[in-house]
Amino acid sequence: MQGFFRSFFTVSFYTFLSRILGFVRDILIARFLGSTVTSDAFFVAFRIPNFFRRVLAEGAYSAALIPVFSGVVIDSKNDHEAADFVENTMSLLLFVTVILTFIFFFGMPYIIQILAPGFSANKEAFDLAVHFGKIIFPYLIFISLVAHFASINNVHGKFVAGAFAPAILNISLILSLFILTPQLSTAGHALSYGVLIGGLFQFIYLYKAVLKFYRPRIRIPHFDKKLKKFLRLFFPGLIGSGVIQLNIVIGTIIASFLPIGAISHIYYADRLNQLPLAIFGIAMGIVLLPSLSKAIKQNNKDEITTTQNRSLEFCLLIALPSAAGLYILSSPIIYILFERGAFLPEDTFYTAKVLSIFALGLPAYILIKVLVTCFFAREDTKTPLYISVISVIINIVLSLLLIGTMREMGIALATAISSWVNAVLLFFILRIKNNILLDSRFINSSFKIIISAIVMSVGCYFINQMIFSNLQDFNSLLQIVSLIFVIICCKIIYLAMIFMLKVLTVQELKGYIQNKV
Repeated sequence: MQGFFRSFFTVSFYTFLSRILGFVRDILIARFLGSTVTSDAFFVAFRIPNFFRRVLAEGAYSAALIPVFSGVVIDSKNDHEAADFVENTMSLLLFVTVILTFIFFFGMPYIIQILAPGFSANKEAFDLAVHFGKIIFPYLIFISLVAHFASINNVHGKFVAGAFAPAILNISLILSLFILTPQLSTAGHALSYGVLIGGLFQFIYLYKAVLKFYRPRIRIPHFDKKLKKFLRLFFPGLIGSGVIQLNIVIGTIIASFLPIGAISHIYYADRLNQLPLAIFGIAMGIVLLPSLSKAIKQNNKDEITTTQNRSLEFCLLIALPSAAGLYILSSPIIYILFERGAFLPEDTFYTAKVLSIFALGLPAYILIKVLVTCFFAREDTKTPLYISVISVIINIVLSLLLIGTMREMGIALATAISSWVNAVLLFFILRIKNNILLDSRFINSSFKIIISAIVMSVGCYFINQMIFSNLQDFNSLLQIVSLIFVIICCKIIYLAMIFMLKVLTVQELKGYIQNKV
């Protein structure tokens, strides 16, 4: 696994940097918009291209492109064949996204009716969502090309540009709130233009990064064998890899029937829940796919087994304490980060409840990123598709059953349960196909990780009770310092257990970082 974890830590670092900027962005959005008609309308409009961004950049597109492109790079004796494939797929992607943008632009009222049917009874929310959607949707063109260029860089072992690109969007959104808001009707308008501007700069940044390897030009796509193979993998993967995003979109549709603010509560909670998922789960998937694809094409069985087991082990190592921490500390986290300006105590209450329930599904969300990658690396995008359909159906049924008594918390619980079903089914099918074999180290470490997470949870609960019992009496700076102190204490407890139970030794940790594992 030489270089694997070094690449993982690189992606995690830049993803963490982007997410910190994302938190600053969300804090400012909460301050400018709170949980209002404008915020709900913006989040609905932004959900459309954001869904495509997550599926393309973190799912179906890279899942189809990387295995095929890895084979081209390994098999070709010169760069001409690889450059031809890059140019061909880029041209096809550009033409398709431009056509989609025109369709969605003129059909935006119908799209909003589908995505947020509850807005039909609120003309202000509906009109704002349509207007914002028309401004934002051309972002799809830029972010699709960003996903393309990032995948090309990843195959060549260069992960920095793709990992840093989301930070550019966050910077654009932050600046738009301060620069554009005074010039426009609302902060929602400023954010909508900020998305479009951020997408343009992301594209410029990634295009410059890919010039180190290729100089792709726009041309008429040629449907050769490699492109057809890519498309066969892409279309089923488009649904299969986007199951978590589909669940969130379904939650948005159902939440549009709830009182104003519900969509915003889900958004803010999802953003916090996405932090460990992005830093570790998505980062692991990004690095794992090209590494595992190459190992499979070279039929290196030892490397395949080791890579899969260590990836799952590392995900559990991170996912369990993250889920426990978010569940226990949901109220102080939401209060400290968001309760100011237009974000009211009622918003804190509901958002914290949604976050705590989302956290129950966090380990499943992270494991799915690794398990799905094990299918994608074997050029199997159909199996995750079938499983995702089952998961989405479960999510819809449970959401409709729970929404009446639990409001948006029912949507969060349905999403968490359906994600666990997804993860379990993915694992068992991999096991049935003999594509994954859990080694003794993984089994032993898993038990020790669970014990460590339980001990940390108990400590976190009592520290939370002691520190945050009178949170309202603290000033803002003391609140932030207290939250950081509690998180550090929880990390110390967890790491002490991990090292004491020898799940991870200091030498192994150095080996991961120094590229010696």
